[in-house]
Amino acid sequence: MAEYASRKSLLILLGICFIIITIKLIHLQIIRGERYFRLSEANHIRKVYIPASRGKILDRNNIPLADTRPSFALSVIPCEIDSGIITKLNKIVPLDSNKIKSLLYDQAYLRTPIKIKRHLDIKIASQIEELAAEFPGVTIEIEPVRIYPDGKAFAHIIGYLGEITTEELKSDSFYKPWHYVGRYGLEAVYEKYLRGRDGIRYTEIDALGREIGPIPEKREVPPDPGCDIILTIDAELQKLAYNLLSQHQRGAVIGLDLKDGGVLCLVSYPSFDPEVLTKGISTKEWEKLANDKSAPLINRVISAIYPPGSTIKPPITSLALEYGFITENTKFAPCAGEFRYGNRKFRCLGKHGSLALTDAIVYSCNIYFYQLALKLGIDKFGEFLKFWQIDEKTGIDLLSERKGNIPTRAYLDNRYGKNRWTSGLLVNYGVGQGEILLTPLKLAVIYSAIAQEGEFYLPHLLKEIRKSDSIIYRYQPAKKNLPVSKRSFQIVKKALQDVVTRGTGWAAYMPEIAIAGKTGTAENPPYRDHAWFVGYAPVENPEVLFCVLIENVGKGGAYAAPIVRELVKKYFEKRNFIANE
Repeated sequence: MAEYASRKSLLILLGICFIIITIKLIHLQIIRGERYFRLSEANHIRKVYIPASRGKILDRNNIPLADTRPSFALSVIPCEIDSGIITKLNKIVPLDSNKIKSLLYDQAYLRTPIKIKRHLDIKIASQIEELAAEFPGVTIEIEPVRIYPDGKAFAHIIGYLGEITTEELKSDSFYKPWHYVGRYGLEAVYEKYLRGRDGIRYTEIDALGREIGPIPEKREVPPDPGCDIILTIDAELQKLAYNLLSQHQRGAVIGLDLKDGGVLCLVSYPSFDPEVLTKGISTKEWEKLANDKSAPLINRVISAIYPPGSTIKPPITSLALEYGFITENTKFAPCAGEFRYGNRKFRCLGKHGSLALTDAIVYSCNIYFYQLALKLGIDKFGEFLKFWQIDEKTGIDLLSERKGNIPTRAYLDNRYGKNRWTSGLLVNYGVGQGEILLTPLKLAVIYSAIAQEGEFYLPHLLKEIRKSDSIIYRYQPAKKNLPVSKRSFQIVKKALQDVVTRGTGWAAYMPEIAIAGKTGTAENPPYRDHAWFVGYAPVENPEVLFCVLIENVGKGGAYAAPIVRELVKKYFEKRNFIANE
């Protein structure tokens, strides 16, 4: 009886064991089978990503402004290496050991190569390859890297790249730890078009982690390159503008194609080398660049605001004419070199005597416009500035565009206290001084409207986006119309033509092409004045406009106007309107 009970207990125990084993087998083979199959595969199969080339950025004539070239990169497979291997590698190539250990700790489970050092010298890459047996889990890969021909001249347009951050990896599953992303300029604006999609290949590996060869059963996915971005920029004009501006310490140039608003050139000086930033610099080097007093990282065309000086006179004049505050024959008290208002004296650069409107613009008579501003009053003057949308962005396809500033009644009450300011401020506003502030781009857009008598296009850098040989997107220019009569604009345009032929803008004159424009000299105490000139050509049928600002040099007619002349000359030489010398 006892023996029977013992056998029965044993059978029950065996049955329980069988059931447990069966359940475990079901769990391993069916429920978790796929997972363990993947794990077993990972022991002899390596998934390798094939980097996709980033799309090119080209000028309007297909000249590369941002391109790629092959480069060597040092990669490691986190689950196959240890700190000892990193230490040995560090004897051959300098590595940021702490950063790498942190990276590998976060990705320790990965069997996919992760890049830890880019832009390797070919000698170092060859040395590591020769010692491959000593470095299990270490590979040398060829990847496309970004290059910027003439980088400094185009830096504030093109921008640069930076390594993907942990936060960005979490927010966008498209990216992998080794990816670069656009950090500034068009690289950032058109990131989703420029980035390509990496390919994938599967390779068999041996027990030491060495690649044996491809696995036929697993089809390779080729990389999909990014789209090419074609710009409205003219590379020759851009480089000329950069070279002309580099003769001064700081400044900005913007050129517009008046037929569609395309930006022909956009230069901010001083500049920086985008390739250096893309490769990566130390914290100390970055701080030095960011704290440089000349502010090379600031795009002065769109991100810096300045008093416009006398360039504000024609925009205000066009509306004063339109609303009947003056006519082209209006005269104010004669200019004797200074204007008294209250207990202050406001000066003019000359003694112009009695002038009508056209000559007041031609000779940039401050006395005339002091009086015009007082006649308009703060509310109407602010309304006119609002009309030109000085306190609004243009919407250009670049990041960090700034709004300008308009000293309205509300602004003055907020700054000085309710009605605790005087109309003496208005005298300065009449000549573009004081709290009137705008970007060079905004001033260029204002004058493009004047040049075309109220019809103008908003500025843009993108021309089209291509994939292989197909155009997948073509920019459609946005046109605007201003409710101002052509007659008002025509009076102002005649004065702007005379500014160049017989007035303060004579340095922009060229006999082959008629240029119209306006000088501006904006006070910037305690430093020297900022020099402005904005001009368009040809007068009879405007095609192109350039706006130049040079910081702390003096008169706009002496310093900015000659740059506009050279740019107009180059533009029409390229069009074969002017014979090359």
